[in-house]
Amino acid sequence: MNLSGVDLNLLVVLQAVLEERSATKAAARLHLTQPAVSNALARLRVLLGDPLVVRSGRGLSPTPAALAIQPRLDTALRLVDGIVHDLDDFDIATTTREWVIAFADLYGPLVLPGLDRQLQQKAPRSSVRVTPLDRISVVDALATGEIDLYLGIPTTVPSAWHSEPAFADDTVGVIAAHHPDARSVMTLERFIELPHVHVRISPGRGREVDDALARLGRTRRISLTVPHYSSLFPVVENGHCIAVAPRRLARYHARNSAISLFELPLALPPYDVRLFWHERVDNDAGTAALRSILREVLAAEPSEAGNPSPERG
Repeated sequence: MNLSGVDLNLLVVLQAVLEERSATKAAARLHLTQPAVSNALARLRVLLGDPLVVRSGRGLSPTPAALAIQPRLDTALRLVDGIVHDLDDFDIATTTREWVIAFADLYGPLVLPGLDRQLQQKAPRSSVRVTPLDRISVVDALATGEIDLYLGIPTTVPSAWHSEPAFADDTVGVIAAHHPDARSVMTLERFIELPHVHVRISPGRGREVDDALARLGRTRRISLTVPHYSSLFPVVENGHCIAVAPRRLARYHARNSAISLFELPLALPPYDVRLFWHERVDNDAGTAALRSILREVLAAEPSEAGNPSPERG
């Protein structure tokens, strides 16, 4: 017998008929018409090659074959019912699920402290693992379930990806608080004259400032290039180099570092960071719960958790 051709609803009808010993009572229990139950029984008799039930007095009596399969039928339908309810009955307060998120290291300070607090309050038995982007292919990892969510600005967005806004950001200048220029308005001439520490994210990313300067026929002096923003802020704090960085991240570091922020003497557009997931988990209650938590975490500016950051025009 080919199971792909078996209508599961027929087995539900058979279970009800065997327990009620009546097509009429089975129909009422299943909210079906009596002819619908009789039609299902007819199809079952052909499918299983047995009468299954015969008329006896005012009811129906199971055949020996029907009595033999009844315990296994009950067990099978309980298993199916459990599968269906497991999908619906996600409880964030008791879940032991491990979620996996991928994002660039610069988002760690903006996400993880608040995420940890929220998980302790709402999902204390769950866990989160962060996967660095340099170790995976995000496209493949989302498709296979290796990761649940991706936070970032992808160069391309596959049609199977769904997304929602995470936060909007822009670029700001960073300078040591004790730097001689820290209390002055940063002019374009001074901006390109001072040495810079620069984060090289990838060959195609991180050139927004240099491209804007190129359109003006200018270049800046990059004294040091680093792979991560976590290396940039301690260098700036030394007082030799200035830098540009995402505003939210710069505000976070300014809370605990001797740095000040300044507005760039360049017109750079703001940008949107988005949260992405694959369409295969679009209806997954667990992934939706994590998205809701992250939405709440990212809705707050990092500086709201502490003193306002030193920032000037």
